This record gives sequence, structure tokens and C-alpha cells, in this order.
Amino acid sequence: MPLTAIIFVILYFTGLLLTLRHPYFGIATYIFEWHNHPPYMWWGSHLPDLRWSLLVSLVTLISLLINYKKLKPLKGSDYKLIWWLVALTLWMYFISAFYAVDPHQSFKKADIFYKLTIQVFLMMFILREARHFRFVIWVMLFGVANFGRIAYQRGSNRNIGVIAPNATEENAVSAHVAAMLPFYGLYFLVGRTWEKIVAVLSVPFLINLIVLANSRASFVAVLVIGLLALIWIKGKLRWQVLLALIGGVILVLMLANDQFWQRQKTIDNYQEEGSAMSRIYLWKGAIRMFKDHPMGVGGGGYQELAQQYVPELAEIMEEKGNKTVHNTFFLVLVEWGLVGLIIFLGFLIHTFIILGRIRRDRERATSYRYYVDAMAIQMGLIGILTAGIFHNRLYSEVVYWFGAFAVALRNIQVNEIYENAQEEPSETLEDGPISSLIN
Repeated sequence: MPLTAIIFVILYFTGLLLTLRHPYFGIATYIFEWHNHPPYMWWGSHLPDLRWSLLVSLVTLISLLINYKKLKPLKGSDYKLIWWLVALTLWMYFISAFYAVDPHQSFKKADIFYKLTIQVFLMMFILREARHFRFVIWVMLFGVANFGRIAYQRGSNRNIGVIAPNATEENAVSAHVAAMLPFYGLYFLVGRTWEKIVAVLSVPFLINLIVLANSRASFVAVLVIGLLALIWIKGKLRWQVLLALIGGVILVLMLANDQFWQRQKTIDNYQEEGSAMSRIYLWKGAIRMFKDHPMGVGGGGYQELAQQYVPELAEIMEEKGNKTVHNTFFLVLVEWGLVGLIIFLGFLIHTFIILGRIRRDRERATSYRYYVDAMAIQMGLIGILTAGIFHNRLYSEVVYWFGAFAVALRNIQVNEIYENAQEEPSETLEDGPISSLIN
């Protein structure tokens, strides 16, 4: 058995044992497994199929029932965000039962969302302490850093050597990586020494992964994240952000090859590039399909009907198979209807509102890290949604993880505000790193 597989088994089952002591370890183990899903790894063939993610979710649920009294009581907690996902899941089952053109495939998509909704609720409900929250975040960041290592060792152009659940091609994986860059950047600016070191060591490998993926969507997402950082981060740290972005540009120039630049040039000249122009045809087809099926065609329905509604690409699809719509918002609209799109947008808007409240109340809590984490989540979510304009991210778990993280972070912050209401804070925010970030 390969050493990598042995290390995975040791860490995975250690995580399960720790989960029986406290369920937050189950959240961390789930995220660790997602980034190292055995069936998708070269070493996974040496391991039995234990339904790895399902197993850790079940153990987490059992631990929650056993150790519920160990969870820190929270004052003012709010979990209303989950109802958007509950509503979207129920709507998916309704459309699958009565309107789907391929009910079997549609029910499979609804099942994915059902399981995701349960996992997201476990995340937002179990994470009640700042140290637990940051432990989970760092498990995620180390998992992403490992993606960069794999891409460096095994990747090549348009084949980065790593995939993950519901992220089984280069565009999806590189978008996931791009969404994590704000965490590395902000932790480098205001984090502890070891966080700065990890960020400096990880980011070059992650930029290399994005370059190898040749993904225009992820490249645009990174540009948007960089622009937001320059706009939102003020004071002395803005110059450090500028220097970091210049360093990132230099890395891209050093790592990028001719194929990468040829693909990026088509962003603003889509008429000259087939795959970019095809997206326009696919989006127009989605509008025509929605007009004929306003309730939605169900999960997988767009691909089933694509040749009828995208005649410009019918010949290509006849030869190579039907295409999907390559746009998250069009995908929701055409497969789950206007109601589905309203619910999906409601989830996103509600998440941004929660993050805005965390940033608004930065001076009422003693820790500057609430503001930093909220800004990282917000920029990461905007980044992956930007990438989602050019390909499908509806079933991307990180979108909903960010929602869960926003809820957990807000509940922890509110509880701290309640606890400190009668006390004088030992350190004001203006005296800490946050003053450099926002002033």
C-alpha cells in the first residue's frame, strides 16, 4: 500500500476517534476527506470503498447526539440561513417528481442537495467556539495546499492531477483554490507568524495550479479578488496588498506558458475562440429553454435537451455529447425554474447580509479575527461566484460551506458580545491589527 494511502487512513480514523470525543472533529474530518477523497486519488484503488464521506457524517451525527451537552451554549444564535437550502431541496424534489425531463437524473441531483443540506447544518450548528472554527478553516487550507503540491508533482497543462467530489475537472478545482486565496492573503497580513509562513509557502503552488488549469474563469475570479482586496483593505496594509499582488503577477509571468496566455486572450475576444463563443450559444439556448419550461426541466435536463435548443452546436454535440450550460445562474434558472433561482439568490444574499453584520459589529467584539475571517469568506464567495458565471458551481460544496462558516462565525461573535456586555474589553480593536486593515 502506498505511503500516502497509509497516512490518509491514519489521519481519517484518528479524526473519527476524535469525533466521538467532540463533534467538531467530524466537521474537520469531513473537509479533510473531501480534499483527499480516495476514489479520486491515484492511491485510492488500494483502499476499500467505505463510503468515506457518509461514514464521517454518520459518526458526527452520533457524536452530536452523545456529546450535545459538551457544546458551548450560545446566546443569540441564529440558524435561519439553513431554511433557504431546505426550501431549495424540497423544490428540487417537487420538480423532479412532476416536471423533470429525466426524473432519475433529477432525483440524483436532489439527493446530492439533501445530503449537502444536512452537512451544512451540522457545520453551522456544531462550530460554536472560535478555536474550533479556526481549526476547521486550517484543515481546509492545508487540504487546498495539498492540491497545490499534487499539481506541482503530477500536473500538466489542462490536467492538474487532482479532482474532488462535485469538482471533477480543472475549472472546478481551480475555482475552489481561487476561493481560498483571500484566507491565505489576509492571514499573511494579520495572522500569527506560523500562519504567515504557511501562506508564503502555499500560495506559489496554488498559483501554479491555477496556471496549469488554464481556466479563464478562475483567472478572472483571482483578478476580481485582487481588486476587492485593494478596495476594501485600507491604511498601511493596502501597500502590502499591492506588493503581494505584484508578487503574484511576477509568479504568474514566471509560471505561465504560451497555452495559458492564448486562452486568457479570448476572455475579451470570444468570437475568435470556439469554446468561449460556445458559451454564448449555450446561454441563449438556456433562455429559450426557460421560455418553454418556466418551471424548470429538472436536474440534468439541460444536457438532455441541449441539441434542440442550441442548434449552433448541434453537430458538435452529436459527435462529442451534449454540453451543459456553463453558467451557474442560468443552470439554476433552466433546471429548477424561476422559483429555484429566487431561492438560490436568497441564500447568497442572506449569507452576504450575515457577513456584513459581522464586519459592522467589529468594534463590539474583542477579537479582530471575526472581521478578517468575514472578509476572507466574502471575497472567497464572490470569487467562486465570479468563476460560476463561466461554468457551473451550483453543486460546489464550498459555496455552502461559506454560508455555514458565516453563520457559525456570526453566532460566535454575537455570543462574545453578550458575554462582554458587562465587562470592559481587555484590548480594544483600535489597538490591534484590525486598525491597519480598515483605517
